[in-house]
Amino acid sequence: MIKIGIIGQGFIGKMHLATLRKSSLAVVTAVADREPSNLEGKAVAGNIDVAGDISLEGVARYEDGDALLRDPNVEAVLIALPTYMHKEYILKAAGAGKHILCEKPLTLSSAEGRDVLEALNGYDRVFMSAQCIRFWPVYVEARKYVLGGVYGNLLSAQFTRQSCKPTWSWQNWLLDDTKSGGALLDLHIHDVDYVNCLLGTPDQVNAIGCDMPGEGVSQVNACFRYANGPVVAVDGGWMHPADFPFRMGFRMEFEQAAVEFDSRIDGNLHVYPAGGGHLTPELLPGDGYSREHEYFLRCILEGKKAEEASPESAVASVALVERERACIRSTAGA
Repeated sequence: MIKIGIIGQGFIGKMHLATLRKSSLAVVTAVADREPSNLEGKAVAGNIDVAGDISLEGVARYEDGDALLRDPNVEAVLIALPTYMHKEYILKAAGAGKHILCEKPLTLSSAEGRDVLEALNGYDRVFMSAQCIRFWPVYVEARKYVLGGVYGNLLSAQFTRQSCKPTWSWQNWLLDDTKSGGALLDLHIHDVDYVNCLLGTPDQVNAIGCDMPGEGVSQVNACFRYANGPVVAVDGGWMHPADFPFRMGFRMEFEQAAVEFDSRIDGNLHVYPAGGGHLTPELLPGDGYSREHEYFLRCILEGKKAEEASPESAVASVALVERERACIRSTAGA
């Protein structure tokens, strides 16, 4: 059993805690958070429900991430801190010789990301970005169709991710563009990273969006074009009231089929072959969190690099978001 410490016990930290409790490969031995109430083992608000055991009985609790990193009973660290703290704690965790799984986005900017990559060049522990959508079963299944040519070439695709406004974060950091990068970097990055992983860097990026004072880009509608390849539309944002239900989904048009997923309908992938009919293929068990944890932990156990969600690819996704932001702000100023 790999001994894991989680730095950050807000919404996403609790999600990781509850998910890791179900793992046969790891045990959570320590948590850290600057907010004392987050160390009480109680649920916190978020845009989706945290289901599972989040009690902290028998778990070491620290009010400082540095103290957790000094704990010899921690072999691997999961960084679930606000984005603007990621670089600092990635470097500190590396200095402590820990295996590292860092929440998305990996860093607040691609420049910070490049600094991290340079500093950790040759690091002999597992270092991975927690881009959970790469591991989400329905997205994994769709990826097989694209890469395997199951239904011919991909012609077009549309991705969406919408949430209520995240007013629950510690010191309201999510709604501070200088700390979170806004919805563009915190929420929309999920789909940008998936597309970047699936198809590579687009040849052309066009984007429009709502750039809110102080909050950053809170709604984006982007179009990625690939030479001799598909046209991809990606939208995301959190400009919605508290009761607006979270939604993620996609639609893909292939030469020989159309496929669709909408989280507000069900968790299935719906496939409509050109020859007729309707298929709902069997998906892998679990969700994106449990499957990314398993991948990370097996990389540690097998002594191999985390190729599937490498920090290099995560930095490339942040850079793609920056291209979108530049496009939005140049258009707004035109």
